[in-house]
Amino acid sequence: MHGLTSVFVALVFALVGVTGAASQERDPPHAPSTAPEVVIIPTLGNDHQFNLDYTVVHLMVVLDAISPDALVMADYTEWLHADCIWGATQPERHAALAFAREKAVPIWGTVTRPPTAAYDQSVEWARRYHEMYPDVEAFRQDARTQLDRNTARIAREYTFNPQPQTLERLIESGFAARAAEWTSAQRDAIASAAHQTVDSLIQIITSNPQHRRWAVILQWQGTLEVEELLRRSQKVRYRAVSQFLAGTDRAFENRTDAKHLAWVLSGVLDEWYGMWAPQIFPGERIARLLGRLKELAPDDPTTQFTEARWLMRNRDWEGAESILARLVEDAGDARFTFPLNGKWIRPPWTSVRDKSKLNLAFVYDVQGERDKALTLYAELLELGDRLNTEARAVGYIYDDIRHVIESYTRVPYTGLPEEAYRHFPETTGIPACDPQPPTPGNQS
Repeated sequence: MHGLTSVFVALVFALVGVTGAASQERDPPHAPSTAPEVVIIPTLGNDHQFNLDYTVVHLMVVLDAISPDALVMADYTEWLHADCIWGATQPERHAALAFAREKAVPIWGTVTRPPTAAYDQSVEWARRYHEMYPDVEAFRQDARTQLDRNTARIAREYTFNPQPQTLERLIESGFAARAAEWTSAQRDAIASAAHQTVDSLIQIITSNPQHRRWAVILQWQGTLEVEELLRRSQKVRYRAVSQFLAGTDRAFENRTDAKHLAWVLSGVLDEWYGMWAPQIFPGERIARLLGRLKELAPDDPTTQFTEARWLMRNRDWEGAESILARLVEDAGDARFTFPLNGKWIRPPWTSVRDKSKLNLAFVYDVQGERDKALTLYAELLELGDRLNTEARAVGYIYDDIRHVIESYTRVPYTGLPEEAYRHFPETTGIPACDPQPPTPGNQS
């Protein structure tokens, strides 16, 4: 995420089919009418949390409209069948897996399993990362550039764009405009990846002929090339996703229950870029969504925590304190009602009480009540390894949340943009859901 880019990207995308561009709608010339249908859904990666016109809820509505017999996405099949997502930072993967569970639809990854050496590669990446960024100061320069560049892009492409960036509009023009900026080397890499993706898709689909309509979830950068190859295939019948978008606005209202509203709000209220530049998020829209959430589930601990985060974003520390203190006292074993991943929500804990305790410590620090804050940090540190268990970013790479909390015991939380810098450490681990856990040090 922050450095050693080529190595980390290799770990994140050590599977085919994660790149592409805009789609065009025309009938495939060769596919027989009896061939299984394939619909490609272009997705935004972490940008789903910034684009309130194409969120994870919108994605699930599109899946509802397609009503597929089976799903494929760019991940590992063996991990998905164990309810384990390799690319844990990608919100659309959580949405696709949630849809598959909800509808009892089988799901495949574009690749069967990770490389044998994936764990050792992760350990080596983490070692080199720590050498590059031994402390916050070493990290600061690279992070400042990344934060400035990405927050400016988010504001330009989504928040202050006069045209709502719906999936329909992105397909019509948005993806193509972005793809026009690619270099020839990028285009060549995308074309190569597309052939691998299509080979994998054809093999999966033809091996499972009982399924007649397939939905394939791919990040937008590769969808144009993949779609073009599928159109020419005689083994599948390509259908453009735009054929299924009519009426999805009404269906969206039916999908926006408390669970999904809270999921959307988590991405704009408890997020890395939100620490750096909260002004890039559309405040009025967030307020309306929060108001709707409070109408649907006013007493739910998830709703209350989300409101506290909104108050913190607006620097209403006293208002946030009263809610968070109550949650620390009363939330008990309550869990957040939406999937979490390693980079979207920080720290990525499912426990409402633990999250509330950390945020209450922040509030105490900002208000100068340092002793109260230190007491809560100490209580959290007593959780030990549990602090990092849910903080998986990708594969075997984790955010080192324990390190971050330890930093709060040395330097108080300030509520200022530079708080984003603290979230730099990475570590490695083997998730409990790994269907074939490696033996550290014995990888070839």
